[in-house]
Amino acid sequence: MSVAPHYRRLLSELHTYTLGHQRPPFNLLYADYIIYEQLHHEFMNHPWARAAFLRGGLVWHLALHSLGFNHLPSVLDGISTEAIPFGELLIGDGDQTYYNDGLSEEEIDFMCGTYYIDHHKFYISWWPWPNAWNASGLNVGFWSAHCEDWFQGRLGNLREGVSHMRHLLTKDANGPMTSTQWKRSLKFQPATNKIMRNVSAASYDFMTRASSKSSLTPCLIHTYEFCIAWTQT
Repeated sequence: MSVAPHYRRLLSELHTYTLGHQRPPFNLLYADYIIYEQLHHEFMNHPWARAAFLRGGLVWHLALHSLGFNHLPSVLDGISTEAIPFGELLIGDGDQTYYNDGLSEEEIDFMCGTYYIDHHKFYISWWPWPNAWNASGLNVGFWSAHCEDWFQGRLGNLREGVSHMRHLLTKDANGPMTSTQWKRSLKFQPATNKIMRNVSAASYDFMTRASSKSSLTPCLIHTYEFCIAWTQT
């Protein structure tokens, strides 16, 4: 899909969302989480933020938590006017260019509630980053009942009061955690990660072979909208 030149946005209009840089010791309160949720909701009301719904996993659910199920049909309306130059550029056959709404690494960090501590020496976040989620026992390819139980439990911990005390039974903390802490907290069933890698490899192989028999090019098979369009033909 493309956007007409007169609809394209200038780079100078780019608004970067961040929770900022902090110096230790840095102690957070529940009020800080409420501020994060308010900023997150503001971010999700931008047209290009529809890209969060296309990523799947926890980022998808954080977007859903902010805007609700009633917002889902609008995601299929197509790319926003911010797709150029803020979105993802895809190169197809014959060097044709395609654009789609995308999230920058900074925007994904923001969605997960990330604080940069002591000049990027380490990060903490209210929610796990995609790499921690993808390697966790909760990543089963869809939002399961177990995922929802974990999410609601996490929200409950936050509402009880933010602290840096670890819950011995849940292996969770009320406050934001580092990448290492998230990975330890989300282990659950270690075999899940191996199963998902095998499923992903098999799915990629199937879509690659299928795309060679259709009008889709390999560079597009990773995007949700193009995959859906192919399955409907």
